[in-house]
Amino acid sequence: MIADRHRLIADALGQSPRTILEIDDGYDFEVAIVDDEWVFRFPRRAGVEEALALEIVLLPLLAPALPVNVPSFEHISRDPLFVGYRLIRGEPLVDEDADGVHAFLETLHALDPSSLPVQHLEWVEAYREQCAEFERLVLPLLDKDLRPQAKRLFSGAETLVDFEPVLIHADLGPEHLLVRDGRLAGVIDWGDARLGDPALDYAWLLNGPFADWHVDPDLRRRARFYHRLAPWYEAHYGLFTNRPAHTERGLAGIRDRLSESPDQHDERALGSEPCW
Repeated sequence: MIADRHRLIADALGQSPRTILEIDDGYDFEVAIVDDEWVFRFPRRAGVEEALALEIVLLPLLAPALPVNVPSFEHISRDPLFVGYRLIRGEPLVDEDADGVHAFLETLHALDPSSLPVQHLEWVEAYREQCAEFERLVLPLLDKDLRPQAKRLFSGAETLVDFEPVLIHADLGPEHLLVRDGRLAGVIDWGDARLGDPALDYAWLLNGPFADWHVDPDLRRRARFYHRLAPWYEAHYGLFTNRPAHTERGLAGIRDRLSESPDQHDERALGSEPCW
């Protein structure tokens, strides 16, 4: 399989690469850094090909409007589906350039989505179904004393109603926010982009590097819900891909975040009874 990818990369570039660094950390894509100049992304399975197809159409529309670099696909193969773009240099964000990150979010969320090829989910229903899946498959792996807290967390899906849907990236962790010379330089991996709750894009930022940002209290509450739910995705991913290390890492994150003391907004919003 790796040899096949290397052949496809050489065919796309019209020459044999000098170096290929394989990156095998992502959930959905196998990534190769080629000659420290190019990034090639290959879907891991058929189910994520739709996400890459979205990026191919969406990113050229977003690039002129955003204050940061996004991937510009110079090599696009449809059969098999993969893309190549020039490397956006930078390191994962730690806590740099709060103003730049905020400006990026403000610009993204203000874009008119009417002409963009993005999905608008039935938001509460989507999260209700996702939490039900977590309850069915992941919850039994937790210690019994944590399960009531988990069910209270899941009930928060019912409160995700008071927002105006906007275009969101939907996967803004540090590895997708690239910093160079202390400034936000690029944002990558746009396959989850959709119309939805802007609080999802704030989930890690408000519960990590920029906890002191002044934002609407209800946006902060929803962002905390998404942040606390995040490790459930990794545990679930590990189960359906038979990758135990992901499951264990996800479970560790679940335990950590369930053990955090909820603030007043969480107490009011999550209530005391699950809604299944």
